[in-house]
Amino acid sequence: MTPNWDEGFWDSGTWDSSSPPPFPPLPIKKPRTNKHTMSSNPTPDNDDILVPMAEQLAKGCHTLEVTLGIKQNTEAVLLATIDAVTTASLTAGNAKIALDGKNQLFQAADAAGAIVIKNCRLRLVKLFGYGYSSDWQAAGFPIGSTSVPDSQSGRVNLLKALAKNFTDKPATESVDMEATAAICHTAHDALTDARAAINSATTVQSQAQDGYKAATKSLRKRVRGLIDELGTLIADDDNRYETFGLNIPANPSPPEAIASLTFTALGAGKAILQWTYATRMTGTRVLVKKVGVDADFLSLGTVDGLEKLLIGLTVGQTIEAKVIAYNDGGDAPESPVASGVVS
Repeated sequence: MTPNWDEGFWDSGTWDSSSPPPFPPLPIKKPRTNKHTMSSNPTPDNDDILVPMAEQLAKGCHTLEVTLGIKQNTEAVLLATIDAVTTASLTAGNAKIALDGKNQLFQAADAAGAIVIKNCRLRLVKLFGYGYSSDWQAAGFPIGSTSVPDSQSGRVNLLKALAKNFTDKPATESVDMEATAAICHTAHDALTDARAAINSATTVQSQAQDGYKAATKSLRKRVRGLIDELGTLIADDDNRYETFGLNIPANPSPPEAIASLTFTALGAGKAILQWTYATRMTGTRVLVKKVGVDADFLSLGTVDGLEKLLIGLTVGQTIEAKVIAYNDGGDAPESPVASGVVS
């Protein structure tokens, strides 16, 4: 049979079939998302950029969320999430400071313990001589050595052994030489307590860091969510994007200029450049000049965050630097020049 192209046979959804299969269901229509919005306004990976960007988004919500009908990522939600990041950052910072303090206490206890071991060694030299013997081994010193152990764990173990030795053999003690069981016990306990404090502080610091990562992940999700939400609410050429500190996707403009730049010498030929966030920035160009050496500023590439560590500098050299924010719309005006002498 020759098919008739004018009949409904070919539109019935079958071809030589007596029981035509059903037509596939229509695809579910997803909310409109502006593809230009995502590319022109990427979510920053750098946490230093994320927070000030979120703060500008919150200001935009304060002005326009009712007019635009923003429902999910409102000013109140953003501010609460920003506060959570700020709190988590402070908690993580304080936890790190506490851990550093515990490490310093441990180092001090270890140094004091090493002095105790040296005093005990001098006492035992008077009894056993300098050469290693079974008496040195019985006192707790490692086989073949009468030296203070190189490792911290070795010093902890030796202090414990010396305390036991002097307890078992009180005649070998010397109060005048500060080589007694009590002194060794005190030094050993100080070290083990300090090490336990480090372990505890390390756990707290790890938990605080995990909390900070979770908070920034939540804020990053909110920032991305609002940008996507705006892409469904306004056209990609709408000037109101800039009210949120964002690029107009169809017509991106350069970011504002970076207002402040500082140069801080760190010693050992190192220095750090730090600058403020600029509205609509997605990255920063860094330029540096060695005064009296370079004829002009030289590029050090681009940075995602708000700082750049300079290394391998010549001590005594004067450095000038400037930074330029950029995005898809081009480069911002240059920042003020910062300068300093390398130490």
